[in-house]
Amino acid sequence: MSYFQERLQLLGITEEDNQIKLLQYDSAAGANVLKPVPIFREHKKGIEIIVYTIHRELIRIEKDGAGRKDGTKMKDHWSIVRLETPAIKPNGDTMKYQMPKGHGSYPFFPPALLDKFDAATPIKTLYIIEGFFKAYKGSMHGLDIVGVASITHLKNKETGGLHADILELIKQCKVERVVWLTDGDVFDLSSKANDPKEQVDLYKRPYSFYSSIATFKTLLDDYDVEKWFMHINTDQIHQEHPDQPRGQYKGLDDLLIAFPNDAADIVADLQQVSKRGRWIKKYNITTSTNPVYNEFRFRDVTEFFLWHVDRKEISQDKEFIFHGSRYRYDDEKGSCKLLVPGAASDYCRVGTQYYKFVKVPNKYGQMERQLLGWDKTTIIDDHGKDFLKHVSKYQAFCNVPDHINYQLVIHNCLNVYNPLDFQPQEENATIDDFPNIYGFMVHIFGHNKVHFKDPASGEKKEYSMLELGMDYVQLIYQRPWQKLPILCLVSKENNTGKSTFGKLLKQILGGNCAVVGNQDLAGDFNKHWATKALVICDETKIDKQAVIEKVKSLSTAEKIMMNSKGKDHVEIDCFIKFMFITNNEENFIYASEDDIRYWIIKVPTITKENPGLMDNMIEEIPAFLNFLSRRKMVTDNLNRMWFHPSLLKTEALRRVIEYSKPTVEKEIIEYMRDAFMDFGCDEIYMSGEDVRKEILNNRYERNYVAKVLKDSLKLDMFHVWDFEGKEYPHDGDALKAAMQKYKVEELQALSIIKKVYKTKRYSYPKMAEDPAKKERNRSEVSCLGRPYIFKKERFLTAEQLAHFKPDPEQKHISEMTNNSGIPDSGFVPKEGSLFD
Repeated sequence: MSYFQERLQLLGITEEDNQIKLLQYDSAAGANVLKPVPIFREHKKGIEIIVYTIHRELIRIEKDGAGRKDGTKMKDHWSIVRLETPAIKPNGDTMKYQMPKGHGSYPFFPPALLDKFDAATPIKTLYIIEGFFKAYKGSMHGLDIVGVASITHLKNKETGGLHADILELIKQCKVERVVWLTDGDVFDLSSKANDPKEQVDLYKRPYSFYSSIATFKTLLDDYDVEKWFMHINTDQIHQEHPDQPRGQYKGLDDLLIAFPNDAADIVADLQQVSKRGRWIKKYNITTSTNPVYNEFRFRDVTEFFLWHVDRKEISQDKEFIFHGSRYRYDDEKGSCKLLVPGAASDYCRVGTQYYKFVKVPNKYGQMERQLLGWDKTTIIDDHGKDFLKHVSKYQAFCNVPDHINYQLVIHNCLNVYNPLDFQPQEENATIDDFPNIYGFMVHIFGHNKVHFKDPASGEKKEYSMLELGMDYVQLIYQRPWQKLPILCLVSKENNTGKSTFGKLLKQILGGNCAVVGNQDLAGDFNKHWATKALVICDETKIDKQAVIEKVKSLSTAEKIMMNSKGKDHVEIDCFIKFMFITNNEENFIYASEDDIRYWIIKVPTITKENPGLMDNMIEEIPAFLNFLSRRKMVTDNLNRMWFHPSLLKTEALRRVIEYSKPTVEKEIIEYMRDAFMDFGCDEIYMSGEDVRKEILNNRYERNYVAKVLKDSLKLDMFHVWDFEGKEYPHDGDALKAAMQKYKVEELQALSIIKKVYKTKRYSYPKMAEDPAKKERNRSEVSCLGRPYIFKKERFLTAEQLAHFKPDPEQKHISEMTNNSGIPDSGFVPKEGSLFD
């Protein structure tokens, strides 16, 4: 018998019971009609439970089509899976249910409750319980009961209120009383409380349940209903059945299954709220949760400790942690003695100075942990002199980044690097486990292909931009010390997701990511970002060349001087990765042809709004980190910034480089681009003086124009090759002659041959006025001199080259001879297009 069959048989759910009528489209009727649908279905991981709205509609969701090449969305319905083998989370918690990630949470309404909603039947008491099977079992016994996925899923994350369908049910059926019903282990300590290897705070688990009770009351405070908290009375049941472990029957379904003859009494106990119960403990929290708080024994640590000792959950002679403070029970005094106050962990002494860990909200409303200097006298004033002996003491600071095996203290030095707030989930994750993050990565980086030739092996490879983006994030997570290119997300438009991507990385890296402004990068004080793995500059616009050079230098520096106001400079290890976010696509920085540090990506506009995207992505971070920890990188380490520079050449980078060029250079490029397209020339010959006169209108000095042509545009003059007094039109011919004569390799032959610049007759095309026709026509300007060679491949983009139409009349230009009678050299510069 399968797990599915065993579970339904145990609950007493027949095939007839396992039906709900839901609205589905009927092609014959041309409309939605009610059709029976099974609520529970067999699933490869356990049991799938179909969830629907109070109006009998399936909850439709979109899933990223990871298996589809076009990345389109697949429609699905929201359901939950009761796992046959519960998963263990990294924190030790057990996960019994699996929900669609990134798509919120929904309550479960048993069929009988939908019938009452449809008929607007008044409901005296509505119960809300953690667990869908528990809700169904309670409904089978006549309870008006709703199931939620867990104690943390009482409210809708987007609205911050109780689920809308539950509120609609309360209004439609005139509910008078709402009960939050939990299992009987609500007061129990963590199962690891007695484990000597674990440092468990005994306060944490019980308080999470109390917090759900307080949240329940707050969510209903604006509604005219009584509010009650109830839980299964496991202590009483254990007294009546001492042969069974306490907590054996902690859930409502456990109780109704184990004691079928008492089912009517159990239900009556739940419904008679004012009567002291045998099976159920009840608390009226309509006005206050104080009765419940007192029941948890939170007000007195000794009372709390001894009560759990009596319940045999913890040993009396064991040191324990309660609300962050460490205690030991003193048998003689009959009370718990404070050993280390919890507040002591907020302070430390490094060298001779005291510091405090403080959480400070940033501009995004996120809490960042900061280490601030704190006066010794202030600590004594706040906590007393004896408090100082509990404060940890370290010799010095260190900055050691590691997200996998983080250490706070290394050789008695305090690590200023922070542990991550999120850890990878233990269960192996696929793309389907983080659909929102994956879809967002696709949006930012896209699927465009990047072609690459490995410089070592010569192998031709092809990557997608998405693969490079995944490698980038994976390197930040797995190798935070690795230098990486300066990632720049640009777009003139708003609503593109640039800042959201920065927020996602901030959530992943936590305190190891700093969000700064332009003035922070330009200023002298850098303590708040010098130790970080990632520094994000939002709304970037850096005008000063000194600041640009500073950022470029720090992106590859091994050390950085940490400078804080009023403190001495301290040299620490530097592993900063910079990320720029800007609406200025072309002029947010200065970049030249030689810059290999920038990876500039033009981000498209988001076509469909998703207000809950950030919350959904945050939920998916543990699955994403698991995926990254197992993913195989597609790129190899071919540069000190990992990625080979040719992988980072994008159209957006080309536009920044072009905009950054001096005015004289832009004018020459623009002129040549138009000339090649207008005249259909493959090459144009012009001397420096021709350029100065024809293009620049004599506005610049000759030496400056020559420098731009030679050093910036990297153009060469017409030349021939000389080997022992004989001239060769091509460097290959001269090399071959030198190698044959002296029996040497190519590199040695290069040192033997010489480049000789020659005067030649040439002409260049231009548009000139034709007085007779009163229009401008092409003409040829004949010259004698030493011209520079302008090739169309250097000045036209790939798109322009594709539309280039050669002019057959240009043939005579390439056939002209120089004054020595030697044909043109045919020299082609080794650099590629200016727009590569």
